[in-house]
Amino acid sequence: MLILQIVMVLSLILSTIGFCTVVSTKTSLVLVIFYQGLLRSFGHFNHDEMIVVYFLVVLAFTPCGDEFSIDSRLRKTGKQRPAFAYAYPILLMQLLLAWVYVSSALIKLRVAGWKYLSADNLPALAIFHSLDNLHDTSFRIAFWLPQVKQYLPFVVAFVLIWELLFPLAIFWQRIRWWILGIGIVFHLSTLFVMNIFFPHQLAMYLIFVNWEPRMKRILKSNR
Repeated sequence: MLILQIVMVLSLILSTIGFCTVVSTKTSLVLVIFYQGLLRSFGHFNHDEMIVVYFLVVLAFTPCGDEFSIDSRLRKTGKQRPAFAYAYPILLMQLLLAWVYVSSALIKLRVAGWKYLSADNLPALAIFHSLDNLHDTSFRIAFWLPQVKQYLPFVVAFVLIWELLFPLAIFWQRIRWWILGIGIVFHLSTLFVMNIFFPHQLAMYLIFVNWEPRMKRILKSNR
């Protein structure tokens, strides 16, 4: 397992710095899936970490090492591709992240129905997660929730609506930062209230940042 971890991390580092990306991105994808499968006996998945696997699939089969990478520095002439070749992978990853939130809301409604909005639902879930031993944190804010449970259905309904409307962040830049800002507050609140944190999903918010002008400035300054 230690050797597998070392090889996986080295492959991920090569993918990150853009060295031999045609090979390193694909080996990173295979090694991450295999390693995560071993940890979970190939029978369980974490919906927080799954989005990272989906992103690795996209990066493994798209030209992600053409410009800001070591590969581009080693090539004498850069590859000229249509702008669409670089735009559609970003759009695809944004759609994947949005679908994670939309599907989360749909599953909650499908499994629990309107009972998910009951005043006792959130306190029960939060207290349950605060009492078990499967989480790295031990915040006790959950035990205060029954005192304000009459207001919690409005909070839960707001979160459900936010999850369903998350795809708007892809197409409307004016409200993008509002939706992402709410997401940051939401994930931080789940850490303190329910002892559940989704750092991978928060990190994936970076896919909504327009990096092109920033990368151009960096490349110009290095020339």
